[in-house]
Amino acid sequence: MRLEDKEAKLMQNTSKLKGRELVRHVLENGVTVNIPKGELCITDGAVKKVMGTAEVGFAEKEAFVETMGLDIYSLSPDYPRQGKELPARKDYLWPELENWTAETPYFIFAVLDGAFEWGMRLLGFAEFCSNLRSSAVMSALIEQVEKLNFYMIEKLAAEGVNGIILADDIAHQHGLFARPQVLQDLFIPSLARQTEQILKQDLPVFFHSDGNYRDVLSDIINIGVSGLECLEKTAGMQIEELQAAVGQEVCLWGHLDTDDLEAAAKDEGMLADLVDSTRALAAGKKFILGTTSGIFEGMRLDVLQELYSKV
Repeated sequence: MRLEDKEAKLMQNTSKLKGRELVRHVLENGVTVNIPKGELCITDGAVKKVMGTAEVGFAEKEAFVETMGLDIYSLSPDYPRQGKELPARKDYLWPELENWTAETPYFIFAVLDGAFEWGMRLLGFAEFCSNLRSSAVMSALIEQVEKLNFYMIEKLAAEGVNGIILADDIAHQHGLFARPQVLQDLFIPSLARQTEQILKQDLPVFFHSDGNYRDVLSDIINIGVSGLECLEKTAGMQIEELQAAVGQEVCLWGHLDTDDLEAAAKDEGMLADLVDSTRALAAGKKFILGTTSGIFEGMRLDVLQELYSKV
């Protein structure tokens, strides 16, 4: 078969893919026809606004995902907020997990927080930063988080999730919250061990952080993540530069800013430019379309939905 015929057959076979099958195809082969779409989070307020409903349950969320044309749904856990202690395993709940994995065609990611994120949440920013100089305190925290996440990884894999997002907000708009050496010595090795555990379950693993973490980008890539989620151009994480930096094996997801949507709402030409630039970014690449913020009620959901449909 000629190369041209093989390419035409591949496009024909993939042109109707969506949901988890589309995401799996793109993670393996890159975008050949359809561009997968997904978000890290969706607020109940956004669901109410689009669906015109006062209550939000599984049925309303699923209808919203279908209405928006998404291929991915991301699940975050519920747990009690109790002082400076991690939640117990029994208190860690995944609402509607079985509904999403068994009753829908979407690619289901579960979000797990890393040790840096947990440290800031439990101790508060100031106390956490002061304890970064104490290897004993940090090592104990990291060990506890890893034990919890290792358990959750096996549980989630057994219950049918399709991928894991390791969320560790290690950066702000202008750089890292801690010196690169601190992250390289303590927290990135922890992420590496969690990534290894996820890959053992034959699941893709994405790393999420807000802000600019370019100073440790190569360290994050080298632990073997399948992709990066949340690429804030306003923080210096321009996706075009990142595509060149990370190569063909790492999937990039979530580069749209709310300002992009606001500009497109005022100018149809801007919307057309967004469509064209998204197609160019995605062509042949491991790429997922999404925002840096997730979906919330205050954003231009009409523009986002139109962009999703046009690409």
